[in-house]
Amino acid sequence: MNERELFEKGCFSPSWLDDSEAEQMPISTVYARHNKDMKTLLKELDQIKERIQEIQARQWHLAKLIHFHENELAKE
Repeated sequence: MNERELFEKGCFSPSWLDDSEAEQMPISTVYARHNKDMKTLLKELDQIKERIQEIQARQWHLAKLIHFHENELAKE
């Protein structure tokens, strides 16, 4: 029997799970560095800062709502 017939009948070889391609790949192809230029990094940093400011504004708004709820609505 050839390997295909064995596979179709459910008889797997002991090494059927081994990934031979992963063993042959050099580490440089697996872990390739992708350097970004300064403009791209600064743009990403600005986007992160804007996102942080949006989150802080939402937190402040929620804190005001909680304060209003606890102090104003509770009195009535």
